[in-house]
Amino acid sequence: MRKIGNVILDDTCYQGRDLYTDGAIEDEMLEIARNVSPDRFNKVIGEKKSWPILYHFSHIRENILSWMPFTGKEKVLEIGSGCGAVTGALLGGAGEVTCIDLSMKRSEINAWRHRDSEKLKILVGNFQDVEKKLTEKYDYITLIGVFEYGEAYIQSQDPYVDFLKIIRKHLKPDGKIVIAIENRFGLKYWAGCTEDHFGTLFEGIQGYPSTKGVKTFTVKELKKIFREAGGFESTWYYPFPDYKFPMTIYSDRRLPRRGELNRTEYNFDRLRMELFQESAVYDSILDNDLYPQFANSFLVVIGQDKFETETAYIKYSNERDPRFNILTQICQKPDGSHYVQKLPTGSKAEAHVSNIYDKGQALAPLFEKEKLYVNSCEKVSYGVKLEYLEGISLEEKLDTLLKEGQLDEAESLLFTYLHKAERLYGSQDFKESPEFIQVFGQAGLPEGLKGGRLADIDLVPANILLGKGKDWVLDYEWTFDFCVPAHFIMYRMLHYYLESDGKRHVLKNRDLYEKAGISREEQEIYAKMEQHFQKYMVGKHIPMLSLYDEISPGKLDVMEYYDRIRGCGDERKLQVFFDRGQDFQERDSFKYPMTRRGLCIDIPVPAGTRRMRLDPGEVPGGFKISRIRWRDLGRAAFHTNGFALGDHCYYFGGGDPQIILENVPREAEILTLELEALKEQEAVKEFWSRFAREENEKNAQIQDLKAQLKQKEAQIHEMENTKAWKLYRKLKPEGKGASSKKQE
Repeated sequence: MRKIGNVILDDTCYQGRDLYTDGAIEDEMLEIARNVSPDRFNKVIGEKKSWPILYHFSHIRENILSWMPFTGKEKVLEIGSGCGAVTGALLGGAGEVTCIDLSMKRSEINAWRHRDSEKLKILVGNFQDVEKKLTEKYDYITLIGVFEYGEAYIQSQDPYVDFLKIIRKHLKPDGKIVIAIENRFGLKYWAGCTEDHFGTLFEGIQGYPSTKGVKTFTVKELKKIFREAGGFESTWYYPFPDYKFPMTIYSDRRLPRRGELNRTEYNFDRLRMELFQESAVYDSILDNDLYPQFANSFLVVIGQDKFETETAYIKYSNERDPRFNILTQICQKPDGSHYVQKLPTGSKAEAHVSNIYDKGQALAPLFEKEKLYVNSCEKVSYGVKLEYLEGISLEEKLDTLLKEGQLDEAESLLFTYLHKAERLYGSQDFKESPEFIQVFGQAGLPEGLKGGRLADIDLVPANILLGKGKDWVLDYEWTFDFCVPAHFIMYRMLHYYLESDGKRHVLKNRDLYEKAGISREEQEIYAKMEQHFQKYMVGKHIPMLSLYDEISPGKLDVMEYYDRIRGCGDERKLQVFFDRGQDFQERDSFKYPMTRRGLCIDIPVPAGTRRMRLDPGEVPGGFKISRIRWRDLGRAAFHTNGFALGDHCYYFGGGDPQIILENVPREAEILTLELEALKEQEAVKEFWSRFAREENEKNAQIQDLKAQLKQKEAQIHEMENTKAWKLYRKLKPEGKGASSKKQE
């Protein structure tokens, strides 16, 4: 047993070597934990641009538990604590934290990063060995990304059930087990993300046919395990995008709404495919009340009794400058009523949260001019408490109209609120102020713009609630008491609706910015203003998403590839044109499907056909015309625009091949055609071989002709020097005149 700082590191059950390790990267992580303070971890993540560093040191990892209703008195057992990515959330809320982990190296990393805590103890060793020596009873036992390894922890016929039975012995009577785990049926796995533990496509959704040792589960499967382990009551939460890096946590009491699930940058560790547009599928899933079955991850709290907490929804906004990091919760009281609270995630953000109340008070009379209302807000000791309102957001309403194909109605509705913003914030002549420049930069805006003070720049469709007889503005966190151009607020309304979800791109070709009076020059300036605002909001913090391109292996857009291949498939059709006295025309043609190998087909010949043209589409290797015959009339004469390779094979060089049949017999009724696609490499090789051979033959012919010409020239020269030729030249009449005189 030893101490690292204030942390007790108990190695009583440690077997002397780490059975699980990620190799040299753990040495690097140990150095970071020793030498870098937690408030500088984000800077290191930005410098290293490494998946393991991001995964183990990102503060977002703590979001999964930092909202839990700890009172500061609880005893918590964290099983599988690893490098302590989540331990900090427990230390921030509970009274005592005991960790168990198999790896000494990882336990040292955990201890070093939390060395100032006096309430942390780490037990190093195999769970089955450590568990036998536990004497405490715990209020909470956590399994964050651990339960799926039950087969490795417990060697039995039913390891996952037995795992919970063993853990249950160490719970207080009213204690709870907290499990965070991937959903085997999570939508991201259907959409092309690899299984998290094995890195293979579709392994989980197929039931792990080729792997063993780790398993994730569906809702039904987990409920069965909970039931068989002792009849646990369960409360379900759904972290999004997943439990590893949750920015929003939903529950059965507050499920997602249309348009909220539009993030696909999950794959920082492995390459993924994009098989479909997830946001549109999520909306369809929500419409059919199936979200729990397809959530990417679960956070489940189980116990002898139901887990009771008012919190039904958690949204983190903590990828910002510490001055602006907040947490939004929707809470439900025992009587069924709801309220919203916004909390600072650290002391530096307390003033920012407190100012939300003041902003709401100032905005209320202004918004009422346009029949917009601010939900009531009150200051409380821990932040601000706001009225919870029912209804659908303007964003949801617009999405519904788009889904129904009512584009004109969607545009009209959107412009109703754009005009409201223009009237609210278009009453003053805009002039840049020092405060404006601090937030939005020196924009260099054109003269003559109108603006307004008390500018709620987040007046976007997602923050406007369409209630019964009243429209409400839900979020006015980013309101500034200096003049901001009305067009910038309108630009953000359009930008954050159109650009945040691919399914809304159908409105893009409608020139909505120009219709709103926002010139292209302004759009470019407002885009730069928005970038400056984001920098102001983020400060020196490096958001995780900003590192996606540098850390992630990226995405394969399968739909784009499919469309390209399908396009090739479209080219692989035989189009037959019939000239019945008006030349070849599109309307007098038929298309026949072709395989990649070619086709064999009988083509009916319409009466009156004089000529036919066969267009097999783009064929890189060319064709062998194995058969081309008139039924009962014999072989059909034809010519092509291809290069003859012999044996009825033709190469077209990747162009548009054509087979022309002139003088179609009047009695022709059926043309039998058999085409065989040639392999491109072989056809190209044969083409160049034959081309070179023909070129050589032509060159030889040219040289032979030149030699013959030279011989003829020599003969002429010899003849011109004879006496007879010289006498002939003297006697030969010269020109027309001589001839005329002779005739006279």
